[in-house]
Amino acid sequence: MNPGRSVGIAFAGCGYAADFYGATLPNYPWLDVRGAYDVRTDRARSFVREYGGCVYDSFDQLLADPSVDVLVNLTPVTLHHSTTKAALNAGKHVYSEKPLATRLDEASELVLLARQRGLLLSSAPSTVFSQAAQTLIQAVGDGLIGRPRLVHAALDMGALAFMAYTDWHSRRGVPWPFEDEVRNGCVMEHAGYQLSWLVAMFGPVVRMAAHTASLLADEWSTLDAGEVAPDVSLGFLEFADGTVGRISIGWVAPTDQTLTVIGDRGTLTVGDVWQASEPVVLRRRVGTNGKDHSYLAEPEQLPFVVPAAEHRYVDTHDLTVGAGVADLARAAVRDEQPFLSADYCLHVLDVSLRLAAGTGVAETVTVPASTDSKLLGCSIESLATAGRGHAPTSWPTVGLAGEKRRA
Repeated sequence: MNPGRSVGIAFAGCGYAADFYGATLPNYPWLDVRGAYDVRTDRARSFVREYGGCVYDSFDQLLADPSVDVLVNLTPVTLHHSTTKAALNAGKHVYSEKPLATRLDEASELVLLARQRGLLLSSAPSTVFSQAAQTLIQAVGDGLIGRPRLVHAALDMGALAFMAYTDWHSRRGVPWPFEDEVRNGCVMEHAGYQLSWLVAMFGPVVRMAAHTASLLADEWSTLDAGEVAPDVSLGFLEFADGTVGRISIGWVAPTDQTLTVIGDRGTLTVGDVWQASEPVVLRRRVGTNGKDHSYLAEPEQLPFVVPAAEHRYVDTHDLTVGAGVADLARAAVRDEQPFLSADYCLHVLDVSLRLAAGTGVAETVTVPASTDSKLLGCSIESLATAGRGHAPTSWPTVGLAGEKRRA
């Protein structure tokens, strides 16, 4: 989907994550990279050498560039709020890496500021635009498994403290910022990869409970245990359409990034939500089958509803990060809300913060009043086909009452 004109974008922060964006932006040739800024000029230089644009001498110089329509905020998590706020005050739309902020009040301030200034604000993760996510969401919306009742979701990365994490580098040789990640914690870094899919399918979370623990805090060689955020979170969620779910997030258990939706007439499973082209497997209910009590048919792989992106950044995972920037840019040109609207992102952050707090007490979650019972900005055309001449594909999503919405 081409919005009809180019959109100027610039990057604040050129660290490890920047390569994931730079490598996937060519899927959207109407995104015009104007430049980049980083406190480490060498990183900004290597970024523009690889992906285009100029090096800004300062963040203020970037904000003063009239050719920049959208700021992509890839600064450290602790700077997300201040960086995004400055960009909004400078009249730029903002797409931020997750999370929008580290506190809900600060994130809410940004959402209100964007609304007051007539600007768009959105946030990662954008893996809901992947082949796997779109196919799963359409299958649920089309009723292939009947009414969804239960969901099991996991984002367990393995025991990171025992891995060779100091050897992990991006395409440009930027090391994985493990100390920042461990201080931020598994929930703030990774819960959104599952929550964003779940909210798209079942509507907002309305009730939840969570428990967290720090199990390997003493195992990090360069960090004191007191600096390490909890490395396990177990949550129980109830969504607006009545679906209930179990979610596990952590850096202790062996790698498990599966998502399974259980319905009246079968199950749908994605084996790894970090792989854009992970198969979506359907098992239909066929009734009992003798003494083994099996009631599910043999697995069948569903055809993808959108083609694969041409330009991808395949490392240990294959994430469609550029799609979120394209979603925001398209919406800015068309004067509409992005699919990953500010309220949608704020709700995902709210639930993430509650998972991270892990009080173990059941909580009622307040849905932003401005949403009018809808968190999603719109039913959008598939961004997986953007700019390559393919006919756009409508994306069905499940609304708050379980009804299917189409563009």
